Amino acid sequence: MKTLFKNVNLIDVEDNCAVRANTNVLVENDKIVAIGEEAKADRVIDVKGAYMLPGLINLHVHLFGSGAPSKALGGGPSQKFLMQFLKTKLGAFVMDNIIKKTVDIQLRSGVTTVRAMGDFCYSDVRVRDKIKAGEMVGPRMLVSGPAITVPTGHGDGTFAVTSDDIPTLCSYVDKNIEAGVDWIKICVTGGVMDAKEVGHPGELKMSLEQTKAVCDHAHERGFKVASHTESPEGLEVALKGGVDTIEHGAFVNDECAELYKAHGAAQVITLSPCIPLSTLDPAITKLDDKATYNTKIVGQGMIDGAKRAMRDGIALGLGTDASCPLCMQYNTWRELDYLHQVCGMPIADTIRTATLENARIADLGDITGSIAVGKAADLLVVKENPLEDLKALRDPMYVMANGNLLEQPQQKKNEQIEGWLDSINLKEGFFKKEA
Repeated sequence: MKTLFKNVNLIDVEDNCAVRANTNVLVENDKIVAIGEEAKADRVIDVKGAYMLPGLINLHVHLFGSGAPSKALGGGPSQKFLMQFLKTKLGAFVMDNIIKKTVDIQLRSGVTTVRAMGDFCYSDVRVRDKIKAGEMVGPRMLVSGPAITVPTGHGDGTFAVTSDDIPTLCSYVDKNIEAGVDWIKICVTGGVMDAKEVGHPGELKMSLEQTKAVCDHAHERGFKVASHTESPEGLEVALKGGVDTIEHGAFVNDECAELYKAHGAAQVITLSPCIPLSTLDPAITKLDDKATYNTKIVGQGMIDGAKRAMRDGIALGLGTDASCPLCMQYNTWRELDYLHQVCGMPIADTIRTATLENARIADLGDITGSIAVGKAADLLVVKENPLEDLKALRDPMYVMANGNLLEQPQQKKNEQIEGWLDSINLKEGFFKKEA
């Protein structure tokens, strides 16, 4: 099956996002086979000057929720009941169907690769395998299975397995690998919601010894490690322990900047939760004063860390932390906009980060992340020029993932939440000075 896209304004992320005007892109099955010349094809699509860029890559998602605020994961009886239900065959079946729906939402929004960082019952693995087998159309999926941490660590009681014992922690790595994961996910620190004190989010949970043991074991088996990390103390432990990607991030001091570069580690920021949860009315976010304040601290650390990464040449990627409150599965474009407006990254670099740089961090740079002959046919076509306004990414005209084409993909959005998110004035900043 050959598909020819005609009259394309192609955004070349390998050439500083230069626009190649009125060109053609030929796809055969799941690969890009020619750029420039017109050729015979089974299907010809004249995009009439629309803009084509690589499909977006979301390096940090959770696929078990829509992003609409919910009490089910907020602790208490509702959470306990849900966790018990998910351990049943019926619960796993229900979760598999939820994952199928959320990956479809990601795809329809222009995301052709997701890295799923936390799973209850290996649903992500099963859905990924269905996509690979051609049983359903979806984005390329990299999955971690359940996260690994210590008691009271982030995800304890939900999407993480826990132990204080190093051999047991390493056995969890083995179990995830045997289940078919692509990455290992650990939680070196706690998060915002489980913080015990105002002003101290991201409490250090895993020791350096535990972190290093898990990372060494994973690396020996050929797997990279991502870590939920939301404090300077946690960042130091994670980097010294051998973590490959820091999820979310924190304030980066000189020592940690050198550790990033020495180990070739990358920082994957996720601004999509902390910006709305820091700025919108608590009546909307449902956060108490402690959680709101701690969210601001984590957000500011993430922003400062991203700016330091840009300044010092530290590998920087992005994800959305979808499923968190107000982090909708279809809003990856907003993460790019936050990186641009709040962190000051030029739009061209932001698009390159969400495509080629994310692909390289995920070890997929030879497969996807740019529009080049021989690479996967992971493509996104939008009507307006995203180099002028990233909102152009909001409503794709076409999405192609591994050669599978979606024309005018429909997206059902929560208009109330979209209105809340649109109301945030990023130009004026959003963190209060005291944070």
